Amino acid sequence: MIEHEGVIEKIDKNKVTVRILQQSACSACHAKGVCMVADSKEKFVEIVDFTGRFSKNERVIIEGKESMGYKAVFWAFVLPLILLILILILTLTVWNFSEIGAAISTMAALIPYYLILYFLRKKMANSFQFSLKKWEN
Repeated sequence: MIEHEGVIEKIDKNKVTVRILQQSACSACHAKGVCMVADSKEKFVEIVDFTGRFSKNERVIIEGKESMGYKAVFWAFVLPLILLILILILTLTVWNFSEIGAAISTMAALIPYYLILYFLRKKMANSFQFSLKKWEN
């Protein structure tokens, strides 16, 4: 189960907006104060909740299935990598592009891919559903 601690920022009917602090793996390190690699930033997640048992500024836990993480990695990294390799092979062997032309074509192939993902973001958001639970100290 994927879990993130957050604070409810806004409640609008059945839509709860939760602010979470997204941290890189090294941001919890004891040396993060002197390291330039440590990274953390705030994110806002909208969650549909019909229970009505949460209130603004309440600390909560956002839960999601682990399979959602795998699905996100597939769409964001695995499929584009497969697309890159496929286009590179096609441009070099089938279409006989120069190496520079093949590299440019391969990189350009990602533009429509990520545009399609962008336009389908609301539809895809339906398959990434989180739930809320009370935060326990």
